[in-house]
Amino acid sequence: MVTLLAFRLPPLFLLLAAAAAAAAADNGNMTEAEAAAMAALVNLKKSFTDPTGRLEAWSATSPFPPCDAASPWPGVQCYKGSLVGVRLTHMNLSGTFDFGAIAKLPRLHSVNLKHNALSGPLPASLGTLRGLRALYLSSNNFSGPIPADVFANMRWLKKLYLDNNRITGPLPADAIAKAPRLMELHLDRNQIDGPVPFKLPESLKRFNVSHNRLSGTIPQSVAERYDASSFAGNPGLCGSPGSDAAVCVAAGPALPPAFPPPTAADYMAMEEETSVFVVIGIILLVILLVSGAMVLMLRQDERNSVATAWDYYAGSTTTGGAGAGASGSSKSVADAASTTAAAPRAGEAVAVDMASGGSSSSHGGGGSSSGRRMGEFVLLNEDIPAFGLPDLMKASAEVLGNGTLGSAYKAAMRNGVTVAVKRLRDMNRFGRDEFEQHVHMLGQLRHPNVLPPVGYHYRKEEKLIVSEYMPRGSLLYILHGDQSPNRVILDWQGRVRIAVGVVRGLAFLHERLGIPAGRLVSMDGADFDAPPPPPPHGNLKSGNILLGADMEPLLVDYGFFPLVNAAQAPQAMFAFRSPEGTTRGVVSARSDVYCLGVVLLELVTGRFPSQYLLSARGGTDVVHWAATAVAEGGEAELVDPAIAAAGGDAAVRLLRVGVHCASPEPECRPSVAEAAWMVEEIGSAAGGAS
Repeated sequence: MVTLLAFRLPPLFLLLAAAAAAAAADNGNMTEAEAAAMAALVNLKKSFTDPTGRLEAWSATSPFPPCDAASPWPGVQCYKGSLVGVRLTHMNLSGTFDFGAIAKLPRLHSVNLKHNALSGPLPASLGTLRGLRALYLSSNNFSGPIPADVFANMRWLKKLYLDNNRITGPLPADAIAKAPRLMELHLDRNQIDGPVPFKLPESLKRFNVSHNRLSGTIPQSVAERYDASSFAGNPGLCGSPGSDAAVCVAAGPALPPAFPPPTAADYMAMEEETSVFVVIGIILLVILLVSGAMVLMLRQDERNSVATAWDYYAGSTTTGGAGAGASGSSKSVADAASTTAAAPRAGEAVAVDMASGGSSSSHGGGGSSSGRRMGEFVLLNEDIPAFGLPDLMKASAEVLGNGTLGSAYKAAMRNGVTVAVKRLRDMNRFGRDEFEQHVHMLGQLRHPNVLPPVGYHYRKEEKLIVSEYMPRGSLLYILHGDQSPNRVILDWQGRVRIAVGVVRGLAFLHERLGIPAGRLVSMDGADFDAPPPPPPHGNLKSGNILLGADMEPLLVDYGFFPLVNAAQAPQAMFAFRSPEGTTRGVVSARSDVYCLGVVLLELVTGRFPSQYLLSARGGTDVVHWAATAVAEGGEAELVDPAIAAAGGDAAVRLLRVGVHCASPEPECRPSVAEAAWMVEEIGSAAGGAS
């Protein structure tokens, strides 16, 4: 009997273990993202040694995912169920660290490995963490040079701590200079040699290379930006505290050698050389002039071979009206632009119209992941009749307006398709490949309140973005610009419906184009920093909210933030009108919330916001006006008389939401998801949400 039990117990034990594991998996109900995070951390653990066993919970057999609300894994930092940080400090970890194991975690912002015994050269896999914002590797035993890929590939990196290691070799000066968002670089107490980089990023606020083996002279431009203590402890570095004067003499520029005075033969030789260069220069100039003349003639032939209906592209007259409800008289581009500056036009925000082409609406239809290349024009939507740049050039055109990103036009083509075209300037932050990849991604977005582009044309000097044309124009035009007898008067139901559609579209963009911003705090309340990404929309205002035939709002001009030149972004993107944008030049996803607050206040009060004006005086500071009224309990007096009776208390509640969204401090504003919930609740009560 004993023998029989001994024989049967092992199979029984295995069956029970398998059942327990299956039950654990079933109870876990892990999503695909949770399973991927678990697998990544388990693989990561294999690359180093955990002598204290503090990461014993990092196991493939764990019944809970790493970011389980009740039982999170040690050393992880989570936000709304997503893994955003790895913090493994003071754990005496040794060996290497496989950064590549966690490279595919989409929301990973911070890695903190301070005060361990990790060693070896900085691995090449470090450069695969392309979305990382902060990397803390202080007080370890990392050695070897700093790979240039760290700065070349990690374009979002803001903080890098490599102090108290055994880093050697010179600094990758070129890669550091091109790091677009680097704010802190701590390299002190290593064995780094070579010169101090001559150029550092403008964004770099903290820079420390003290106690190394640097040599040469501290560049004047660098010395003026940082405290002298940042360079201390480098005996061979001229200008550092405690350096010897002899070092500066040795590092100084060498004096040019003394040459004997030129002889008569030298002068004759110089004259002969000069004559040769003059002749060569004249020949090259003639060749250049002839080539230029031929190019001009060829371009003139090309212009003559194309119909002149799109001559507005070069600045001549246009046909048709300038917007919804406009007269049919011809105008020049300059006239239309000046008219647009004086009063909002129907198409201040750009979109392209395909109302007559017999196709479905692009914002609800299908699309192509690769697009159809029609010569120099790329068509992103498969559901519309094919057209290319020649068709646009031959179309009858009318100027819709001039916005901060470029000029907008309506183009009615001969095949019955009418589109809105936007000429974009100041978009050369990236090359052609990156631009096309980004626009293809925008073209694949599908939401009832988001209008994606249907095509584009790329040139280095400027770009054309084509989208579906909305004859009703923008919310800005409906509220403030349309003075015709047949103008649309937005009642309370119409305005609350627009508010609900706007927050739905904005929440969708924040879900698809960025990580929701939040107030992330480290486990011990210390130095964990996961800055939010730039605003997914970046240019939300009533001029960029188009209205469909059913008065459903459609967001346009979104997602361009990564493409706009950094120098022009503060003037081109409305997110920079937020308090943090105007005072610190820094914007985030919460800046989109501020812009949403301005739109909500504009809807409730019916006033034109002064925030839309760059320098000209006019409009109403709806943010300050509404915030003061709420503080004094007089917000009901701000509601537009046209909707006061029907809106009642709901309109006051919507105004309060707008004031909350437009709070001066970003951390005091709700997230987009929270704002959407508040507006949807008001819309449901008012019957404006469907």
